[in-house]
Amino acid sequence: MSFFRRLLAGHHGGGHGASRGGHRGAGHGAEGGGLACGQCRALNPSAARFCQQCAASLVPLGCVQCGASLAAGARFCGQCGRASG
Repeated sequence: MSFFRRLLAGHHGGGHGASRGGHRGAGHGAEGGGLACGQCRALNPSAARFCQQCAASLVPLGCVQCGASLAAGARFCGQCGRASG
């Protein structure tokens, strides 16, 4: 029975090794770390500038009012509260 569990662990989300790919549909080229997309949470290679799943920007922006770094997809600045768009 353990043979079948190991065989199916990567397909049904249970057991050892089920978390290797991270987010569903991700993991191609993102092994050993990477950037999680702020929009869809897909893992992307650390050098990527745009998400490979939804095309959202992965480059952090700066707030125009206070200069604080904004996470990709953030609608408001965490420091001063100004809208980012």
